[in-house]
Parts: sequence; C-alpha cells; structure tokens
Amino acid sequence: MKRPRIAAHTGCGKAPDNTMESFMEGIHSGADIVEVDVRATKDGVAVLLHDDSPLLHTHTYSQLIQPEIIAQLNLEHSEHSIVRLDEVLRVAKSYEVKLNLDIKSLDSIEATMRTVIEMESQNQIYITGSSKGIPQLYPGIEVLMNTPYTLPSQYEEHYTEFTEEICERALRAGYLGLNMNFRTCRKEAIDAAHAKGLIVWVYTVNEPEDLNTYIELGVDAITTRRPEALIQLLRVC
Repeated sequence: MKRPRIAAHTGCGKAPDNTMESFMEGIHSGADIVEVDVRATKDGVAVLLHDDSPLLHTHTYSQLIQPEIIAQLNLEHSEHSIVRLDEVLRVAKSYEVKLNLDIKSLDSIEATMRTVIEMESQNQIYITGSSKGIPQLYPGIEVLMNTPYTLPSQYEEHYTEFTEEICERALRAGYLGLNMNFRTCRKEAIDAAHAKGLIVWVYTVNEPEDLNTYIELGVDAITTRRPEALIQLLRVC
C-alpha cells in the first residue's frame, strides 16, 4: 500500500492557527508537510492569515502589527504576533519539511511568490488555494489545483464527467495535481487523476475512519489537524 504524505494543517496543536507557535507544532508533529494560509497586506507583505479583513487593504504590515490593530484583526492574535511568510520560510530551511502555502486570494499571489523567490524556497513548497496562472508564470513550482469545495449538483449522478473535467482542466493549466475536499473525492477521481499523471491531495481529514479510507484509496497526500493520529495509522497499515 502506498504511503500518503502527511500534511499538518495549521492549528494542528494547541496554538492558534497561523501563529509561529502553530507552525512549530506542525514541524514537530512529524508531518512531511506543514500547511499555512497566506494573505498580503496593503504594502505587499505576505503574512500568515486565513480570514480576509478590510484592515489588510488599508494598513501596511508595520501598522497591522500594532497591538491595537492586531486585536481588531483577529482576537486570537492579540497574544501572538502576525507572522510574515519569509519568517516561516527561513525557519523551514533548518528542517526536512515542506510547506503547503494555501494562498487565500488572487491579490495575494504576487506577494507570496515574490517572497518564495527572494527566500530561494521554490523547492520547499507546494501551492494550493488561489493559484491561477502560477504554473505558467513560475515554472518548476509544485502547484495543485483546488477543485470545487462541494460537488456541483449536476455531477451528483455523473461523477465520471466531473473527474474527467477537473483532470483535463488541471492538465491544460500545468498543475501537478488536484487538491480536493475529501468529501468530494472518490476512487474514480483518484484513478482518473493517476492515469493522467496527476497526484491527488485531500483535505481536511481528521477522523480515524476517514483517514483509513483515504489511505486505502491511495491518495498521495492528506491534510489533517491530527498528524500524530495519521502517523500512527500508517505504522499499522
């Protein structure tokens, strides 16, 4: 049985999502990959944040990190600093771990990719999320195409058509593979993708029963908030 790569979702431990503490918990979990969410500030600094906020569009990074602004941006960050992407890329160089940069908006792509190139981290990352144009503009970067979060109603009884469509779209755009909400991922999609040379990555899988299912189905990577549980399951498979 093929072993899937383990991606630790940000917030896989006790620390709030997208903090430096959370990133380090992901590294020390034993996962192969650590996922973080990336957005850009008004002045084009790539930072770790999941949710959008008007403050990102009206404030520079130096303004956002002021305590009174951090509290408005995200209450969880009131006791944690806002982390720049270059900071986690620098830390990651000391570990045998890759990063999954989940870009949260199209207007965050330029800042994200500029930072990756400046840090010479092209070989240490995967890109998911908002990724339009990245495979063409940045050859060599490993980018996965996010498929629809829920299965479109017209494909409920025509899943094969869905798999053919998403695989063809990924191939035409130069993607490495598919990044799928696990609830939309079936054996037919995995088989179709593999037949076309695409990998399949599923997110965010936390329950042991679901983890076992996708191990057995042969996906290439699993994003989870329970990396230790997935590691244990793989030991007994």
